[in-house]
This record gives sequence, structure tokens and C-alpha cells, in this order.
Amino acid sequence: MVFGILLSCNLFSQEVHLEGKIGTTEDIDIEGINIYNLTTSKGTVTNAEGEFRMLVSLNDSLSISAVHIQDKKIVIGNDQIKTKKIIINLSEKMNELSTVTIHRPLTGYIGSDANIIPVQAVLTATSIGLPNADLPQLSKTRRQLYAANSGPVDMLINALSGRTKMIKKRLELEKIHVLTLALLDKFPETYFTDALKIDKLQVYSFIFFCEDDPDYKIVMKQNSMEIIEFLEKKSVEYRGK
Repeated sequence: MVFGILLSCNLFSQEVHLEGKIGTTEDIDIEGINIYNLTTSKGTVTNAEGEFRMLVSLNDSLSISAVHIQDKKIVIGNDQIKTKKIIINLSEKMNELSTVTIHRPLTGYIGSDANIIPVQAVLTATSIGLPNADLPQLSKTRRQLYAANSGPVDMLINALSGRTKMIKKRLELEKIHVLTLALLDKFPETYFTDALKIDKLQVYSFIFFCEDDPDYKIVMKQNSMEIIEFLEKKSVEYRGK
């Protein structure tokens, strides 16, 4: 009896490093999900594999949240304290559709039944007049940056962990990638091989060399003549390496 009481007290006060993993049967992004310990006011985020590690004690309450998933709260139990592991199953945040009531019996013929079933226009951000509804969808990295700064708790967690800085760096690389794709659309591979005298197998190596130049992002937004002058200058530097 005494041993059982002591064991229970020990589990209650014991703090362990919990290794967690996000589980889902759906194709949703499991990176960057916020795991916040409401009891200790400390948190972390999941890595690319949906894994995380944090200190917990028995009966601690964890809040799991992200802009694209259903929020979830769990309480740490004896099993998690003993095994020091947990799998958290999540589902994607979905908008529920309204129920359609049919007052007339269906005939079984698609043509006539289509006129019986009431059809409502699909509600979209554009149809209900939300501001900026026609703007293009955010990329995965931009969504992660938005999620990392979606609230004071998220901002603090991601700033301390360095995640916000990492996402901003990735976003800058995406911007450079877009500029490079535009460059390749404007100038065919033969331009690099014939005009700039770059070996065919080194064209992409040369482009990466150009991307490292601090002026690359500025020049790529200029007119064709300025881009050509920049590429000619960089080709001389590249061949002279």
C-alpha cells in the first residue's frame, strides 16, 4: 500500500523528456505544428517528420495547433510518463457543408432529378466579397511563416527556437528561385553556351554562381540589357576561377 502511494507520488512529480510524433491518415503538412505546454507555459514545434521533444510532468495539458489543422488538447497520463513517448493523431481543418433537404421524390433520371435538387452557389472568399480574395494562394513557406507569427505565443516559441529566422531564409531562397526561372525563360541554354562561352554541363553551376552575387536580385528585375551586362561580367569571373 505504502509502495503504491510512493510510486504514485513519484510519477506525479516526475518530469520527463517526452518524444512525440504527429500521426495522420491525411496528406497534410506535419512540419511546424505548435506544441504548447499550458501547465508550464513552454512550447516547441514539430520538425519535417512531425516529431518533437519537450519536458512534461503527469497531468500537464498540451495544446496542439496550426492554421491548417483541427486544434487539439491532451493531458499527459501515466503511460506517457512511463514510456516517454506519445503519438498525437490530427486531422485537417475543414469547412462543414450545409445540409440540403429534398422535398420531392427523385425519379432516378439524372436529367430530371437535377432540376429537383436545390443548388446553391458555392461560397468562396470572392463570392462573399472578402478583401484580397483574388490574390494567389500562399506558398507552403509563406503559410509556415504566417503560422509562426499567428499569435503572441506562436511568435515567442518560434522566435526562441530560431524557426522564424529559418523560414524567412527559406522564403528568400524561394524568391531567388522565381527570379532564376524567369531568367531561364528569357534566355535559352544556347545563350549561355554560345554567347557566354559556358560549358553545357556547367550552365546551372554558373547560374548558382550568379545567385551568390549580392546584386543578383536587383539586376534580375531590370531590363534585358542590364541583365546581359551582368551575365557577361559574371561569365568572365566564372571562367577565370
